[in-house]
Amino acid sequence: MHNDKYMSVKPKIIPNVLLLGNGINRAYEASSWDDIISSLSKGEYDSKSKWAREIQKLPNSLQTIVISNDSVHDGMKQVSKKLMPNPIENEQRIMLKDLLNIGFDAVLTTNYSYEIEIALLPEFNLKQGTSSKYRKKTMTGTKPQEQFGIFKYFDVNGHNIWHIHGEAARPSSMVLGHYYYGKLLSEIQNRVPNFIRTYKAAYTKGTDITIKSWIDYFLLGNIYIVGSRLDPSEMDLWWLINCKKRNFKNGGNIYLYEPNMEDNKHIALRSLAETFDIKYSKVHIKKGEYEKYYSSVIESIKL
Repeated sequence: MHNDKYMSVKPKIIPNVLLLGNGINRAYEASSWDDIISSLSKGEYDSKSKWAREIQKLPNSLQTIVISNDSVHDGMKQVSKKLMPNPIENEQRIMLKDLLNIGFDAVLTTNYSYEIEIALLPEFNLKQGTSSKYRKKTMTGTKPQEQFGIFKYFDVNGHNIWHIHGEAARPSSMVLGHYYYGKLLSEIQNRVPNFIRTYKAAYTKGTDITIKSWIDYFLLGNIYIVGSRLDPSEMDLWWLINCKKRNFKNGGNIYLYEPNMEDNKHIALRSLAETFDIKYSKVHIKKGEYEKYYSSVIESIKL
């Protein structure tokens, strides 16, 4: 059921992997995380109130619990309807295609929405709860692995796209809230020992490394993080970054493209990046220059 072109890596060859966050979407005025979180409120929500300002100091994954009154599951169904395939602006489509045309071996995204697929194929569409000819999987996993799509990806025009925090057409797969991040991390930790054994055996014997999950790509590849600030609530990614450093000495590097990293507001992120050997960009931009910034990122990544 899988495509061997994408699901195996030659010995000692490091795949190039894009990890795409919501930044480019935000450059074209798509919903922010704050918008999604506030939409979970059961009643009226004033983001400027004293209460809200204090709640906003919590990690995003805990904000969702408070604002939804611990009804994140119901909120996911509500949010997912807004994120189903919709047309995107032509400028956004061109920028995404320019980024994807760099030639990554895999594309990982934390977004639930389908702008990547639509940029590649404008007529891309799917409905909640139905199958799609574009959705593939490398293998069948356990019930929780199936829920989170550990082995599922979209194959669109030769690109394999993994929605690592779930997708809108499958609300139960969406990682939105501390409880779901914890469950996903548990499944990641179940997968990693198997891949470490696969990796070590293949590296020793000089045989191809079989890739079955986005987790495998993350641990093995050069990771280019674009449009994501690596929020502290994303415990799954921070755990994998730590695991990659500890267990994959011959794996790839991590490159973080986030503007204004030398500003004081990024001291904590900068310190974490330096601790985990993440290479980060040192580009300063003015407010509203995001399109220009991402265009320069694409040029600097060219593989």
